[in-house]
Amino acid sequence: MPKENEGSVISGVVRNADDQPVGDARVYFTEAPMPLPDIAALTNDKGEYSLSAPASGKYKITCTAGDYAPLTHKVNIKQGTSAKVNFELKS
Repeated sequence: MPKENEGSVISGVVRNADDQPVGDARVYFTEAPMPLPDIAALTNDKGEYSLSAPASGKYKITCTAGDYAPLTHKVNIKQGTSAKVNFELKS
């Protein structure tokens, strides 16, 4: 059972249309159940990222990188849980 003050984590992998990892992609919240500071996660060389979601609710997260088109996904998360959100970026 999640603790009352335990946050949630949204993580995943960013890949291109050729299924290759995209490093240094920016992943950030564009909508949240509460105001959030402008914080972004940068993917590592394996395309992996992780964001802390401080409250339960619906989030929109967007990924941008270089010449790729931005992509947004919606995720609904409960406090103290984790969610996987992967991105496939296209030029």
